[in-house]
Amino acid sequence: MTDLSIYHEKILNLASFNKESNEIIDFHSSCELKNPMCGDQVNVKIFVDQGSIKNISAKVRGCALCEASAGLVVEIFKDKHVPIINFLNEFRHWLNDENSEITSSMPNELEVFLPIKTIKNRHTCVIMPFEAIIKTLDELKMLK
Repeated sequence: MTDLSIYHEKILNLASFNKESNEIIDFHSSCELKNPMCGDQVNVKIFVDQGSIKNISAKVRGCALCEASAGLVVEIFKDKHVPIINFLNEFRHWLNDENSEITSSMPNELEVFLPIKTIKNRHTCVIMPFEAIIKTLDELKMLK
């Protein structure tokens, strides 16, 4: 697999969707993370109401993988209840273990990153937006 094959149509569509989305102005919490290795930067903001994420934005300055991952964060978590605390651990395990499959508690949309499983140096690009939302929710004491 070449590095270019990781930028398939679904990844590019997610990245484009997120690039065109608006950053929310009214929010309860935010988290900004930077990847010192490649320079990717993500800023996640959330607005919550009655235990649900009512609005979310994930603005990225970085590669298409990070941008696509941020787009998926918005798609998966907007208008949804807060994810379980083990979500990030399960996602990391799935991404790092080439033989593991998406668990029933994880969104099937994550399979878009299947080609990245074998390219370990790109895992941080994919995980960082998810880390940001989990840290944001943790700050609000909303993880279950």
